[in-house]
Amino acid sequence: MVQWTSNAYLWCRMHVIVVLLCSTCIYAFYVPLLPLYKVEHHPAVELWIDRFERTKGELIIMKADEFRDRSVTQIANAIRNQVVAGAIEHVVIDNLQFLVGLAILNDETANSFERFHQQDRFIGLMRSIATDCMTHITMVVHPRKTNSGEDLDIHHFGGSGRVTQEADNIFAIQRRRDEVDRRRFRKFLYILKNRYGQRKVEDDTIEMIFQPATYTHALVDLSTGPVSSSSK
Repeated sequence: MVQWTSNAYLWCRMHVIVVLLCSTCIYAFYVPLLPLYKVEHHPAVELWIDRFERTKGELIIMKADEFRDRSVTQIANAIRNQVVAGAIEHVVIDNLQFLVGLAILNDETANSFERFHQQDRFIGLMRSIATDCMTHITMVVHPRKTNSGEDLDIHHFGGSGRVTQEADNIFAIQRRRDEVDRRRFRKFLYILKNRYGQRKVEDDTIEMIFQPATYTHALVDLSTGPVSSSSK
């Protein structure tokens, strides 16, 4: 979930429905007497979505069609142009694998090594944009499949090391089966890399407890000690 501020955002989304994104954000940050999620097509939500569609706000969305059949260099140049033209301060790439897949969709000769090479190239181009334009870039990267009992680590992400080497911060979200109640799942946030945070990575584990009334998560810091499932 992203909390929109006065900063200008560029959201490069591949398969998120814009209306769903907007309505979920409204659900999360609007607190009426009656929870909005219990009312289909709530007037307050419809009003703000309509205002979003009618006005050019501080959120610019680039859709998958704008990236299809383009090289990663062309995609990066299109993003750079939007950043410069809109004075963008925060770019969200959602997600790396899907975007690179669009770039090599019709290349029948592309193999897994070429995909990794294109990912590395795109990450390098994004690093250049961040440096040249003083823009913050958030990139969604799906990890490789792991065993259900295995904690996510940096080596689970991306086809090569560059995706984690270039990042200042790496956060991982993992859904795991409860060790006490096997019918129940718990969700955790891991701080795998925090270049300027001065904290021990192996201790930075946070549980995310879903709050259905607001479509948000309550965060419980487990670095001070384990929290039993019965206390939730």
